[in-house]
Amino acid sequence: MKTKFPYWFEQELVEKSGITKEGFHKVHGARWRQIYQAVTEAFADKTKTWKNGLHWANISGYSPKSMKKLRGCYAVDYKTWFRKLPEILPASDRDVYFLLDWNGGDWYFGECFLLFESGVPELIKALSVLAESAFLGMGSLDYYIVSKKYRWLIGFNHHDIASFVGDGLDPSCLES
Repeated sequence: MKTKFPYWFEQELVEKSGITKEGFHKVHGARWRQIYQAVTEAFADKTKTWKNGLHWANISGYSPKSMKKLRGCYAVDYKTWFRKLPEILPASDRDVYFLLDWNGGDWYFGECFLLFESGVPELIKALSVLAESAFLGMGSLDYYIVSKKYRWLIGFNHHDIASFVGDGLDPSCLES
């Protein structure tokens, strides 16, 4: 069952995190569809009959092609792990897509993602606010951070597991 789209989310997040809409903003319409489709083509597993798509990828696994480039899965502290993004990401990737799985779903029944463009510093500020506020009261949500060149993806799920697939990521700073 789908809930009403949270139109207030972007404005409240920008205000509470002290970032600008130029540094962190929602993607709309045809552009949203184009980016979402590119992300799912690059990373989502659509080979199963159940638990397909991006929503399930951070638990059930990414596409077979992406799994060949799995860099690891780590139990992380949901309130702080993202502060290490500057160490994890390639230096050339400082602008990213941020996909927030706000209503769950399945590939066949319609996934529901909010999609943002963001600089890494702005994303870290936004994630700090989201982690401290239970995602502005929406609960524990899964999310993905994706290279704008679709070279890598980071998935975070509500079990506090971060997964890393693709080229150029170095999550070794998360090892205990």
